[in-house]
Amino acid sequence: MAGARARWGYVEGYYGRMLDWPQRAALIAQLGALGANTYLYAPKEDALHRRDWRTPYGAAWRREFAALSRRARRAGVELVPGLAPGLSYRYLDERDYRQLLRKFRAYLQLGCRALALLMDDISPALPADSASAFRTLGHAHGQLLARLRRDLGSGVELWFCPTVYTDQFAAGPVARDPYLLDLAATMPRSVLLMWTGPRIIAERLTRANLGAVSRLFRGNVVLWDNYYANDYCPNRLFVGPYAGRGRELWRCTRGVLLNPTGLPATDAVLLELLAAARRGAPPVRTWRAALLRAGVPAEFRTVAGFLSSPFAGVANAPLDKAQRARLARALHPLIWDWKGALHREWYPYLFMLAADLRLAGGDARAPDSGWLRKTYGPLLSGQLLAQTEATRRGRRPRRRGGDGDAETATSSPWVAPA
Repeated sequence: MAGARARWGYVEGYYGRMLDWPQRAALIAQLGALGANTYLYAPKEDALHRRDWRTPYGAAWRREFAALSRRARRAGVELVPGLAPGLSYRYLDERDYRQLLRKFRAYLQLGCRALALLMDDISPALPADSASAFRTLGHAHGQLLARLRRDLGSGVELWFCPTVYTDQFAAGPVARDPYLLDLAATMPRSVLLMWTGPRIIAERLTRANLGAVSRLFRGNVVLWDNYYANDYCPNRLFVGPYAGRGRELWRCTRGVLLNPTGLPATDAVLLELLAAARRGAPPVRTWRAALLRAGVPAEFRTVAGFLSSPFAGVANAPLDKAQRARLARALHPLIWDWKGALHREWYPYLFMLAADLRLAGGDARAPDSGWLRKTYGPLLSGQLLAQTEATRRGRRPRRRGGDGDAETATSSPWVAPA
């Protein structure tokens, strides 16, 4: 794809959160200010995008989306809407294909010129009613893309997120995976493939670990980077330097899109880190400067290792009393004195970090452990207190809720019987 425009920007593609229209508009303005060029609309929580994909969007939604599309064009950003029909799509049903095509064409009427078909997070097996018609699910997806390519016309850019979207899901090496081989052999060369890297959340993205997929799809690959995503662990937050990704990514792919947190103020900062990485700026220096511009207090640097990335190992060794005291001193102003949009998004994570610190210091063994029940859920707090009491008495805690136990978990009014 020599000479093709590099794509970079934002993916609204996470579970559990969904932006509103003003938040999307603000992120698009941020993308434009940074010189980014892409916003991929693919929220898992939009039922009409995924679960109920056959249902047309209503008039009010279409007005809002058309306005967002116009705003994006003015900012120099391509708004790319996606559809994810894979949970229920019937590959041999002409009605399903017509509904899919009709919904894509509706996006074109709203001002879009690039569209995305997403078949991620579904079963890799062909549905039983299609098994005799295709070699693999990749074969079915390639033929579907070829038909869409013909019917949508050459003026429309088509993107695709495959079911095997990471080395992690491949059956052996990427270059020999049956799904990917059939997909590469049947889908049009112009279709842009989305890929997350060696894993769903990749610690490092390099030319070497992207080489196999890049060769298979002739370099026509854009990275869907989940480095900062936390929808799979919503009690954690990752806001550290954008590390393990060098400038070489922009030379061996068609670009990089961040699928981050769904917290708008947080994601605006993370987009700054992506923009700096594209320029080749040092990740840590860039991160420090971005936090300073965002008004994050200096104390955050003391605790940042605990909120850095999924791969940070800062707490592998026990913290001594001095270390805990230093962290507690830094957390106090971050939780209680700092104010603003970013603070409101980070408050739950900072608060729970302080609670975890207290728990790590042994406060669960204190005579008054009411704070533990108030701070943590009933399962964890109950187990911790039971273990503490058993340790104090020198015996193992009595197992509750197991087979043969008169007091089972289903005795609670909040737990439905199995």
